[in-house]
Amino acid sequence: MSSQNTPVSSPKKAPVKKTTKKVVKKTEVTEKVPAKAKKVSKKNAEKAEKAEKVEVEAPAKKARVPSLAAKYNKYIQFSFYMIRAMNAKCLENNEDVLIDEEKFFEKAHVFDIVDNQQGFVSEFLENKGIAKEMRAHVADQKKAAKVAEKEAVKAAKVAEKLAEKEAAKAVKAAEKASKGAEKASKGANANKTKKATKNTTSKKGSVDETDLVTSLVTLATTGNQNEPSIVEEEEPELDVRPFNHDGVNYLIDDNNNLYDSSTHEMVGSFDVVNRTIIRV
Repeated sequence: MSSQNTPVSSPKKAPVKKTTKKVVKKTEVTEKVPAKAKKVSKKNAEKAEKAEKVEVEAPAKKARVPSLAAKYNKYIQFSFYMIRAMNAKCLENNEDVLIDEEKFFEKAHVFDIVDNQQGFVSEFLENKGIAKEMRAHVADQKKAAKVAEKEAVKAAKVAEKLAEKEAAKAVKAAEKASKGAEKASKGANANKTKKATKNTTSKKGSVDETDLVTSLVTLATTGNQNEPSIVEEEEPELDVRPFNHDGVNYLIDDNNNLYDSSTHEMVGSFDVVNRTIIRV
């Protein structure tokens, strides 16, 4: 019985040992696998953290501001330069500024949004009739200049004619005044001569009265036929008319000679040009 039990028990023990060794190896392998898995998970965790950071930081970046294309931007820059240059020139010449810069910048969309700037410049670029309008403007300016030149020539001719007329009137007035002065001087000299003649006649009459009476008596007594003829000089009558100057009444003749209204003696001559009396 014992001999039969031994061969049966021996084959059973040997496989058990082998199986235990294999199990140990398997357990070692299973222990190493989680370590690799841990490394992989750490990398994934780091990547996930970085991705989260990127997602958090991305919204903080500013959106890119749209810019105006270069071909449009040049026109906007020229608008800015043009108004600044013109106003600076006015200030150099001690003149007022040509235009309010802020209003100009607003109307020209210098600092406006890109869409408005582009639209404003596009209106100019797409305007095919601007050259025609400029030529028409230049033609109108030339026409206006010609009309103004003709009007200036006409005005100069009219002014020249008026000046000639005024000069002719002044010459005539001067000639008339000189003639009047000559007449007045001649009249004054004639009156002086008349006065001298009167005085001489009156003096002769008073001196020769005695001789005249004596000669008359002699002639009456002797009956001499050769009687001397006595001729009396009569003063010529003057054509005069009443004349008032500065509230005083005078008599004036055709030669502008003035006479006293009561004594009829000459007092002077009237200067027609200066409206004054030249006293004798």
